[in-house]
Amino acid sequence: MKIGFLVILGILLSEFSKAQLKTEAEYISVDGMERYYELYVPSNYSQIETLPIVFVLHGGGGKASGMTRFTRGRFNELADRDGFIVVYPNGYEKSWNDGERDTLAAARRLNIDDVGFFESMIDDLDTKFSIDRKNIFACGISNGGFMVQRLAIERSGLFKAVGVVAANMSEDQQKSEPVNPVSAIFICGTADPLVPYNGGPVKVLQQVRGEVLSMEETLAYWKRVNFCTTKMEVVVYPDINKRDRSNVVKTVWQNPSNEQIKVVDIRVENGGHTWPGGTQYLPRGMVGTTNRDFNACDEIWTFFKSLI
Repeated sequence: MKIGFLVILGILLSEFSKAQLKTEAEYISVDGMERYYELYVPSNYSQIETLPIVFVLHGGGGKASGMTRFTRGRFNELADRDGFIVVYPNGYEKSWNDGERDTLAAARRLNIDDVGFFESMIDDLDTKFSIDRKNIFACGISNGGFMVQRLAIERSGLFKAVGVVAANMSEDQQKSEPVNPVSAIFICGTADPLVPYNGGPVKVLQQVRGEVLSMEETLAYWKRVNFCTTKMEVVVYPDINKRDRSNVVKTVWQNPSNEQIKVVDIRVENGGHTWPGGTQYLPRGMVGTTNRDFNACDEIWTFFKSLI
């Protein structure tokens, strides 16, 4: 009887914990179009203290509501622990207008002003909460990873740093440079079957969705525009989970004149088009393996936090 009670109590506490991590939808108008984002405000929020903002972008075919599940609610847990606001924006018809790369995505075909969408969200948040506009960050996977790079290039005065998962730099993005330095962390798998690690055409269900630079070229671009010429460290992660058949190496470069400006590469050897520590959302044969040696949410937030 006692064991049964403890099991039921554990389930109830688990459900209560999940309920505490739920997001709320916020609606705004952008260019006469209703857009929305899912919002998570930490449980200890107070107007007295300004809080950083972390945008978390879904990939192509995804939605804002799915990113909490996709990341297993980890950003929300970190927000409660360390005090920041999490924003899950919703792309237009499950896509982002990340530039000229993907002409098949609805947001690109209709030239949706997604950069303006982020500016509007920040202004909307500023009217509702006490936010720290000097510490606004964005991260995303795949199409969302391309989008945050566009934001870093075109709105470097708004975003302090970006996190990119499963997305190199698209060829068109290298034509422009950010006015201000924007630190960046990349988490990409060498065996990504959709976005080729060594560059070339992005292929989704046999359709070509634009061209990307290699990961080496991508890192070279961001190191150059951020003047990150000093290699600070190389860390080989312990292979905690042998079953994921992948290994991890992190390399950090720094601007010698400003230690707050960094470029980080977390190379997932044999990793796929996935979010390390997240859900294996599709079979390995389609998207590759999900690394379990670390959690991308923790790495991205630790990186952002180090810049505050």
